[in-house]
Amino acid sequence: MNVVTRNKGGYFKLIIIGGGYAGLSALITLRKQAPDAEITLIDPRADHLIITRLHETVHCPLNNIRVPYSLLAKRFNFIHKQHAIQFDENLIKEWELSKVIQIDEESISFDYLLITTGSLPIQSIIEPDVYDLNIIGQQGFAPILEQFIASAETHEKTINIIGAGPTGIQFAFELAHVLLTCHRDYRLNLIEGSDTLMGSFPVAISHYIEKRLFEKQISVLKSQFYKGKQDHKILFENSHSGDKSRLASDLTLLLLGKKPKLLLHANSSGQVILDHKVLRHIFTAGDCSYYDDFGSNLMTSQSALRKGKAAANNILREACILRFCLPYMHQEIGYLISLGPSDAVGWIGNKKAIITGLTAFTAKEVIEAQYDLLLKGINTYIL
Repeated sequence: MNVVTRNKGGYFKLIIIGGGYAGLSALITLRKQAPDAEITLIDPRADHLIITRLHETVHCPLNNIRVPYSLLAKRFNFIHKQHAIQFDENLIKEWELSKVIQIDEESISFDYLLITTGSLPIQSIIEPDVYDLNIIGQQGFAPILEQFIASAETHEKTINIIGAGPTGIQFAFELAHVLLTCHRDYRLNLIEGSDTLMGSFPVAISHYIEKRLFEKQISVLKSQFYKGKQDHKILFENSHSGDKSRLASDLTLLLLGKKPKLLLHANSSGQVILDHKVLRHIFTAGDCSYYDDFGSNLMTSQSALRKGKAAANNILREACILRFCLPYMHQEIGYLISLGPSDAVGWIGNKKAIITGLTAFTAKEVIEAQYDLLLKGINTYIL
């Protein structure tokens, strides 16, 4: 039976490498339109992690933001292979020719392949009492903080957060709230390598965050690059003068951001381009992808979700299930940052339309609830 005939019947084989936002968005979209497709998801983890809520693990169990792939596999009828695949551009070219992926002794054939491996936390040398996104993503932060508070002596302790991006800021406010409720005496520092806080965001957002940081007594140190830890002190280098300095640190969060291990160039349909050649059967989406044309390539969950959906629709078009679909043209429609319980800041619709406080917090909760519903099979995303 040839591919076109099979696909007209709604059957084809799809492999998705990576079960993050883009991978699951694509999978759910595909399953709705192609109920007979054979879908295999390859991801080394047992659970999907809702990383936009990782800061909540300061005060709640990690299980609150983990969804087992076994549960999702039953819900959306796919096969989960818990396996880590190492690949490069040469292997991707081989996959395009062979239409087979090898996992140990097993060969898995496909008609289409979607690579959504996302991005990885920037690696650093981990030392005692230093925790990065890898560790927090594996065990949450509440157990670490509880142990630290229980073992802390009576004199003031210092907690440093390295990296004042959205993740670092959200962790800072969650920590400040928990420490306040514990009535413990701690110094909390937020350390940034650049000269400005949230420099890529509208100035009004930066001003609001700095005001709230001051009110919560969270100190901000700018233009300081983290250079490691020695005894109970962390080492810094000024980004302008090169001057070295030290700062006491009893607990350090290393939140230096993330980057893709392999960034794949794709056309506006999500098909991978290698050596100026479009690979018809291999697609990519999420943080590991860079799409041509006008769509957003920001490393946000919003772009990952929309890229995943766009790639899925184009796979359906290639499989002759959809006659037509638009190329990926999504632009960010908002961005919100949590600043602890009942407070947030960001924009929706227009970067000049800044919302703050309870209004922004409620909007962020609604957006998070949208994703929870998607994982249950209810798609409320309009665009």
